[in-house]
Amino acid sequence: MRRFLCLVLLLCWLGASMSAMSAISASADDSCDGTFTQLLDCWTRGLKGHTVAVDLDRKLAFNGDPADRAAVAATVLRNRHNLEVRVLAGTTTDQGGTALLVLAGHRLVHPGAHVTRLTQDQVTELRNAGACSPRPGDLCAVVGPKSGAPDYLSGRDLIGFEGIAALPRTEYSLAARGDPGPGLKDWLLIGMSALLALLLAGLVLAVRRSSAPQTVLATPGTARRAADEPTVRVRAAAARPHGRRTTARPTGPTSSAVVRTELHPQGYVELGRVLYRARWADPGRPPPGPGSRVDVTEAPDPDSGLLHAFPPAPARGNHTH
Repeated sequence: MRRFLCLVLLLCWLGASMSAMSAISASADDSCDGTFTQLLDCWTRGLKGHTVAVDLDRKLAFNGDPADRAAVAATVLRNRHNLEVRVLAGTTTDQGGTALLVLAGHRLVHPGAHVTRLTQDQVTELRNAGACSPRPGDLCAVVGPKSGAPDYLSGRDLIGFEGIAALPRTEYSLAARGDPGPGLKDWLLIGMSALLALLLAGLVLAVRRSSAPQTVLATPGTARRAADEPTVRVRAAAARPHGRRTTARPTGPTSSAVVRTELHPQGYVELGRVLYRARWADPGRPPPGPGSRVDVTEAPDPDSGLLHAFPPAPARGNHTH
């Protein structure tokens, strides 16, 4: 029996390692090149199947044939919930980078970034494509032309607006370009493999010390450990079908977090001054808006890096159907 449990744990570790490599490969392809239209088409070729993350660290021109831009934008908008754009520190987006930010379903901007304003024709093009919100004061209007204003907005001015979240300052260590040493992806894979190996060793030791099978329960340390782990990119889960309204309750220890972007169905919450991807897990209530307090707990699959968000405990207790 013990040998069987050890084999199962080993298979789980190998599966989690393969999942980590798959998540890393979902980042935008660095080999893409060409006009704005060609780059966008290259980056988002697999957008329907998984999350694509684009890190803007340089200017991106809004060029290419307008008809081709409109066709690619229409494809992107059908799956924009899987497109994440991150504007890095010190970056000036240029008008192509700003248009990419408007098209994205998840937007993260460093406070020190510069987001270039769009021309009126470019704003009109994005509105016609369906990338802008119909309500007044949408993102297109904010990043559009404004008489007497600078040619760009700072990332600090945009954070909290239209679902734009701040990139944590701790993510940036200035390493020289062309460094032959391991890159961020390599260190992420090494770190996750080491963590999984430690967890495997701990579970094997626990099985050996016990003569009977025991259920491994989540402990209060689980929630604290989540605050120390980096945010990882995950696939957008399919929306739950509509049906009878029920009140979901967390099955493990919870921590209090602050909603930073819309949870439709996934977004970002802040826990211990770090942003985490979270999914609204109560089908009986609409998800709260940015700034609201929620209780978060780890997902059934702790290696997914996805937290589940619920109404705070008092609100769950007072909810009736």
